[in-house]
Amino acid sequence: MLELRTDRLLLRPFAPEDEDALFGLWNDPYVRRYLWDDRLVSREEVREQIALSERDFRERGYGGFVLSLVDWPGALIGFCGLRRIEGREDVELLYGLYRDFWGRGLATEAARAVLRFGFERVGLKDIYARADLANAASIRVMERLGMSPHAPPTVTYRLRRSDFAP
Repeated sequence: MLELRTDRLLLRPFAPEDEDALFGLWNDPYVRRYLWDDRLVSREEVREQIALSERDFRERGYGGFVLSLVDWPGALIGFCGLRRIEGREDVELLYGLYRDFWGRGLATEAARAVLRFGFERVGLKDIYARADLANAASIRVMERLGMSPHAPPTVTYRLRRSDFAP
């Protein structure tokens, strides 16, 4: 089974048994505020996202990962992954953590591992990340990753493989 590991995190692909954990994460008011435009996410949508990620891993080599701490491997603390931007061929980076884990550099650490995976193992040429202008924390993550602004009205950042520094 595919697993990514950093100094502090374990990342493994979404699986059907993650439905309850992802449902809880994506409906957390602090997580859904920017990720889901502050709307509640149904169990059906969670199942669809898991199935989409599984299909993307089979067909494209990338998808979503659940995150847990190395020293607390059974508990989901967030997610990070890659998916195709709807209606385009471009790939975007997504991430979200429970609020208790904010401010520790974990989103940046997870995102860096997923970017490395996307560039080095999947062979992607560009990876985008988007955030609402009010989501200053996500914008800081993108900047720490070396991404640069790309296009309004949301904040869109891009990183080229040639500029990626693991």
